[in-house]
Formats: sequence, structure tokens, C-alpha cells
Amino acid sequence: MNGRFVLVLHSHLPYVLGKGRWPFGEEWLHEIALDTYLPLLEGLESLDRDNVPGTIAVGITPILMEQLKSPAFVDSFRAWVDIKRKALEQDVSRLPDTQEAHDLNMFYREELDQRRGQFEVLGGDMVGAFASLQERGRLEVLTSCATHGYMPLFSNDESRRLQIRAGAATYEYWMGRKPVGFWLPECGYLPGIERLLAEQGLRYFVTNAAAFETGETPNPMSGNAAISTSVDAPWTPWNIGSGTAVFLRNPATSEQVWSRDLGYPGDGVYREFHRRCEGSGWQYWRITSKQIDLGAKELYKPVDAQKRAAEHAAHFASLVSDLAAQRRRLTGDPGVIVAAYDTELFGHWWYEGPRWIAAVLRDLAAKESVSAVAPTTVLAERDLPLGRLRESSWGTGGGHDTWMNSETSWIWDMIHSDQRRFVKLLPDLSGSAGDTLLREILLEESSDWPFLITTGQARSYGMSRFLEHHRKVRNLLAAAEGEPYSTSEQSQPMDHVFDHLHLDDLRRM
Repeated sequence: MNGRFVLVLHSHLPYVLGKGRWPFGEEWLHEIALDTYLPLLEGLESLDRDNVPGTIAVGITPILMEQLKSPAFVDSFRAWVDIKRKALEQDVSRLPDTQEAHDLNMFYREELDQRRGQFEVLGGDMVGAFASLQERGRLEVLTSCATHGYMPLFSNDESRRLQIRAGAATYEYWMGRKPVGFWLPECGYLPGIERLLAEQGLRYFVTNAAAFETGETPNPMSGNAAISTSVDAPWTPWNIGSGTAVFLRNPATSEQVWSRDLGYPGDGVYREFHRRCEGSGWQYWRITSKQIDLGAKELYKPVDAQKRAAEHAAHFASLVSDLAAQRRRLTGDPGVIVAAYDTELFGHWWYEGPRWIAAVLRDLAAKESVSAVAPTTVLAERDLPLGRLRESSWGTGGGHDTWMNSETSWIWDMIHSDQRRFVKLLPDLSGSAGDTLLREILLEESSDWPFLITTGQARSYGMSRFLEHHRKVRNLLAAAEGEPYSTSEQSQPMDHVFDHLHLDDLRRM
């Protein structure tokens, strides 16, 4: 057997549609749809047309699916693209009066027109495009918690169960099949979560290798030889009980993309994310050097960047092939190499990233020593050793501080109180009142609100969004309990996501 390469992309944005504008709000969704999802779909379709073998896994969180499927998103995206197109035309007066700057402006106009055309060909349905690729064996789409709730900090299993069930039900509603893979929000694991996943037929998830408990265990691939889990854990998925498998990220492949110092996206020829043209917000500059100020950045050269992306793809494919060959020499088994990243890194943050992904898959197919496969392909091929994970996350030191700290503990006090009241009411909740309360408490539980506060990326936005949903939950709970509630907030409109979810159905799952 040749080596197995499992590429997993995790796609997520919180509920921002109709919730503000630039820099945080629905334009966040518009930008990422334009910069990441459309180019990624284009690259995967090109691989399919050219019959290049290879499958990847793409997680799409339920709350992201809901937004991308919304007619309101389709309309607002079209309007936003029209505005960006006019702003690009006006950039000519803001840029240096050189042929290089003019050519770059025209390059962006043509690219934007192409993306708009692609969107129209899809009928505005990007989720449907991902589903189509899945049906053709190009993708394996994972689900997640409904609103990316951070389950280790939840107050009870029933709240965790509802996030998982709502996520699985939303996936089935939009994708036309039941999910088998799951992305743990923030890689947040608590022993016992595998049992809740198994209840919904979810067979695997992905997390960091550092979450694995060290020790030794028999290796089913090599007789009685033992696997030293501190070193060898990432080279195979593990059975952690309840029929659930965990895939562990390979540190070498992660560093090559994520590392601030060693990662590909920091190369000087790539487009600079942080410097934008006043007016259009378009990025006309390249990184140039990490040691210089934004004002000293040089103009971006697309041809040079595309060439470098091809070089970096060839390097990564060789890295994967070499890792598998080394593993085969050591153990007789080339193993499984898992690379997992946030989808939004590719295109939005690293403009050249979608082109790099497609090139990596082409290069691996040409090598034939390592195959890009879906996680379920690996599970069908291998007998899994037994393993165990510790409570963990991707946060600093594997702990919960990114979401629970002195700045956000008040959020969790409120969530826990609301969860306890909701669970107590569950046996008697039904109909539209129960469905509305379910939607709002799912939105309140999103991990994004404390994350935005902790990181300072959008502190006030994260705080206001949490409080918005908490106030709605509080009033709905009071109404369900027959208690007085704030009449000043009765007129606040409820949020129209997950309209297809019904609490009675989730209870029966």
C-alpha cells in the first residue's frame, strides 16, 4: 500500500448575515466567499475535469451552511460585488500612475468578473457545489456543532447533545445524506464526547497530536511491535471508544503552512493581507519583507506569486512523499499523514492558497507514492489501535484559556444559567416557541463571541453579539416559565436561521 495523505479543511464563520457591516459583519462573509470558497471550488472542479485522482475533506459548519444557503446572502453578495467592481475602477486615481499599477488593477477587475460569473453559474449555491463534488467522490464533507459551540465548557451533556444533533440534522437537510465526519469546534475535546458523536452515527473527528495520551500500545500493522504514542501517534487514526476514530494532525505538515517563520504564506512575493487601498479595500501590495512597514511594501506581481505557489506546492508534495518513505523504512508502513487547516487561510489570508492546494494534489497524483484520500477510505483500510485523548483544545497549552478567562468568565456564567434552565424546560417545550428558543440558545453558545473578546480582534462586536442573543434567550426562557420579561425587547426580531430544525425532531434523534 502506498502512503495516505488526508487533507482536512475546516470552514467556519459565525452568524454575521445582517449583523453589521465592515469590518465585522456580513462583509466578512462576502470577502471569504469571494477570496476562499469560490477559488477553492474552481480548483477542485479543475481537478475533476482533468481526472486528477485525489479526495480531500472539507468541514462546513452548520451555521455557515445556513448563511450560504440564505437568499439574503445571495442578494447581498451580488450587490457587494457590484460595489467592489465600481470601487476598483475608481482605484485608478488612487494608485501610482505606472503601467504596473494599471495592469494590476485590470487583473483584479477581470478576476472579480470571473468570480461573479462563477457565482452565477452555480446559481449562487456554493453549498450545493460542495455537495455535488462530494457526490462525485472529490470531497468528503464534515459537519460540526450547529453554531461552533465550545463543548468542553458546556454545563451538561444535553446541551452538547443538542449542538451535535442540530449540526447533524442541518447537514442532512442541505447535503442530502447523513454525515460521518465531525470537526470538534476549536478542537475542544472532553472525554465522553465520542459517545455523543457515536449516537448520531459520526465515525471520526480530527484534533492535534498533542492531545493524545502517551504510552505504548500494540501496532496492528506490524504484529506484536508496539507504537510509542508520544512519537508515532499521528501516523494512524485511533479508536478511542464508542466506535469513534480520531485523526491526529501531523506536526511537520502543520508547521510548513502555519508557522509564522517557516510557513509558505509569509514569503515576500505573496500578497500582503494588511495593506489595503483606501476606498476599495483592495490589496495591491506584496509582503516584500516582514521587517518593513506597511507603507514600504512593493506592488504585488501576480505572475511571480503564482510561480512561487507552484514551487511551494512541489516542495510540500515532496515533503509528504519523503515523510511516508521514511515511515515505511522505519516500520514497514508508510502510514497516514494528516494536514488540517482553517479553510479561510487559503485565499482570504493567503491569497495564493487555493492555487497551492490544487497544485499539491496534482503533484501528489504525479508522484503516485502517496494518495490523497478521504478519512473514511483510511478507516476502511486499517485496523485501528486503541488510544485515549486528554481534555484539550488548540488553545495555548491545550487548555481553555482562549475562551474562558477573566475577560469572558461572565459569558460562561450566563450560558451555564441559560443551559440549566433550558434543559429543565425541555420535557415540556414544543412547537414554534420551543423551536425559537432552541435557535437562540444555539446562537448564544457560539465559541466565536468569547474568542473575539479574548483575542481583541473585535472585542466590542463579540460582546454585543453575545448580549444580543443572551437577551433573546432570557426573554424566551421567562416566557416559557410563565414569568415576567422585558417588554422593551419583545419587538426584537428573532433570528431566521435553522428554520428547518424542530426541537421535537431533535429529541427523537
